[in-house]
Amino acid sequence: MDMLTILVVASVLTLVCIIGLAIFFRRKNRRRLSRRVVATITRIEVEATSVSSGWVVTAQWSEMPTGQTITFRSHRLQFPPRQHIGGPVTVDVDPRNPTHYRMEL
Repeated sequence: MDMLTILVVASVLTLVCIIGLAIFFRRKNRRRLSRRVVATITRIEVEATSVSSGWVVTAQWSEMPTGQTITFRSHRLQFPPRQHIGGPVTVDVDPRNPTHYRMEL
């Protein structure tokens, strides 16, 4: 094999490994977030820094047995969210650690 063929094969194998690892870790994280709740959006605001800006969604959910209110905050979104204040948002939560969550925006 010539050097170009070896380089192409190595590049393809590296790409396949990276994609495989990304899929593995995403599935692992999804298993931890095994509780799905519907929270109410309480705030949508634009957050700006000297480098970039974006929309941040804040939502709250009350756990029925304890009455404890949990607040969720999204990562910075590049586009305005489709949801509105007072509307529902689905949140996948780790039941053992509610600080680990993913909002479906």
